[in-house]
Amino acid sequence: MPRRLLISILCVLTVGSLLTSGQTSDDFAATHYYILAMGQVSVDMDGLAESLKARDFTVITFDGDIASVYRGAELAGDVSIQGALADEAVLVIDADRFLLRVAEAELNYTYTVRPAAGGYELVVNPTQDIAISDALASVLMSLQELGVLGNSVDLEYAAFAKNDLKGPAPPAGASIDSILYRLMVAEDWFAFAATQSLTMTGLRIDVVAELLPGGSLPETFAAFVREETEQLAKLLVPVDRLVALASAESIGYVRLPYQPAVP
Repeated sequence: MPRRLLISILCVLTVGSLLTSGQTSDDFAATHYYILAMGQVSVDMDGLAESLKARDFTVITFDGDIASVYRGAELAGDVSIQGALADEAVLVIDADRFLLRVAEAELNYTYTVRPAAGGYELVVNPTQDIAISDALASVLMSLQELGVLGNSVDLEYAAFAKNDLKGPAPPAGASIDSILYRLMVAEDWFAFAATQSLTMTGLRIDVVAELLPGGSLPETFAAFVREETEQLAKLLVPVDRLVALASAESIGYVRLPYQPAVP
């Protein structure tokens, strides 16, 4: 079966499932943004970067804490990270993770593909009400052309109101600062981090994990540790791993680093 037809069928099935599982409208509303699980996405990072440079994307790559910014094929040494992130088509590569963000102004939405607990997720942010079938068909076709397509697209989504200043509560069992959880589910990680004065490096965030008495940091997070004592661990951890860290049995709480008060 041709992939174009397969994606079209997928979109129809997706919309049908949404309409039968509590979704009362066949539109993505401009008042909300939407997150859909994509499953695992396998890409060649170097190949993806070169391919998108050829399409005049802005490509930001991180080697540890050092970032390189390209606009198209040209190294843009005079462009700040924040300036580059504001471009309309951006790829961020941070070690084995990537984030792809594209603003489709003529189609009235922005979409983002980014790491998530179960692989990757798709975030759709409409600027006006748009039919779910139209939006998903367009986004999935774009991702197919870019070579970025997951092994599945969940048939349900999470909807978040754009004007919700409080944000959703963290999931049960995750002892995590509410701001960090709001970062995880924010439509735009970088924009949210900027408004909250959070320190992000690539797709990672500075946090402190408070250890329970006698507890130790799970081995899977050892590579992200910057400092560690018997009571605390300071980490630069991927945003998508925050809930997993906060849900570990040995962790009492995951919070932002304390900032020194200005005298």
